[in-house]
Amino acid sequence: MQGERSETTFDGSSQAVDDFNVTAKEDKKIVTLRNILDKDRKGADLKLSLFVAACRSYRYDSCLKPFPPEFINNGLKDIEYLLEVIDKMPTLTQLVQELYDPDVYQKIGLVIDLLHWLLVELKDIQIKSVPKSEFGAIMGCVHCETAAPAPNLIFQLVGNPCGTNEMRWKEVSRGHKTLYAFHGSRLDNFHSILHYGLQKHFSKVSLCPMFELAKPEHYMVGKLIHSMPLAMSVQNSLFGHGIYLSSELSVSLPYSPMGYGWRWSTVGREMSCVALCEVVDHPDVKYQDKESARSRSMAMDSMGGEVPDKYYVVLNSDLVKVRYLLVYNRNLPQARSEGSGSWLRWMGRHKLLTFMLCYVVLLVSVGLSSSQLAQQFYHLVLKRTGL
Repeated sequence: MQGERSETTFDGSSQAVDDFNVTAKEDKKIVTLRNILDKDRKGADLKLSLFVAACRSYRYDSCLKPFPPEFINNGLKDIEYLLEVIDKMPTLTQLVQELYDPDVYQKIGLVIDLLHWLLVELKDIQIKSVPKSEFGAIMGCVHCETAAPAPNLIFQLVGNPCGTNEMRWKEVSRGHKTLYAFHGSRLDNFHSILHYGLQKHFSKVSLCPMFELAKPEHYMVGKLIHSMPLAMSVQNSLFGHGIYLSSELSVSLPYSPMGYGWRWSTVGREMSCVALCEVVDHPDVKYQDKESARSRSMAMDSMGGEVPDKYYVVLNSDLVKVRYLLVYNRNLPQARSEGSGSWLRWMGRHKLLTFMLCYVVLLVSVGLSSSQLAQQFYHLVLKRTGL
């Protein structure tokens, strides 16, 4: 009996130690998350918005990389469960307040775990908001000859100095000059771009437009042609298989259409991003250079000849690094209402079904408007109500 009592006590002590370790781990997550949000909330906001844009994309299986491991069951990505957790997220301002609640982990533990993974555990890259006083110096990295809309916000991407990406960049850029250029892409691509950089095997459509369609005046401020990417997409890696960039912001902007991010984002619910990249001046970067041989301006697999002026084709993904994100936003989030927005969230997650229901309602309305029986009933109701 004494031996059994001793074993029971030991098991209870082990359980108590385990509970203490779990609680300590949870508390550490909460404190770390709170510190990050206090340090640069807008930068965390953008990182979360880009992640949500990838989650809600119909291409999530390819663009949502890295994928949160907590939502992978038996090798299958549980995107529906992930979206449910995202829908439970409060605004970041509310979250910071709730993180001081001793019972917050019991209430929104899944939200805390997800944000900790995104903002803390994915530490190879951090997003730092840039003050407006520095916008001019950053935009001055590239001399643009055609007018283009100025970004609403600019964010700097800061890599981990000890990370593999930064170490590789230092190695390939050693002894070479660098230059800056722009790259446009869909909003849902930027989550993977943040963590894996620009990869040429993802660049399926060339940046170089059909010149008969892409006149410089088409890109003047206030005259952006949103259908331009459809015309441009006719050409697939016309000047070689690589990453396409341009020294003109007006050329890259049409490749960054407005997309929907996180609905409570203070950066903007609807936004687009253009990457400002640093490029190593290496023979594997093709562009017009009068001082170099013709081989410098033409890739071996080019179908269109030499790379046009103001364009760059990077044949090696290691030679380009995203340094800044130029953000264009269209609207800011409204004040959160806990009960009234549930049906709007449902419509947002089931766009096709919502469209079909609206179409059915339209057909029924047209049918009833031409029905004599419906018109008689309508007049009878008006008569009964005295209208």
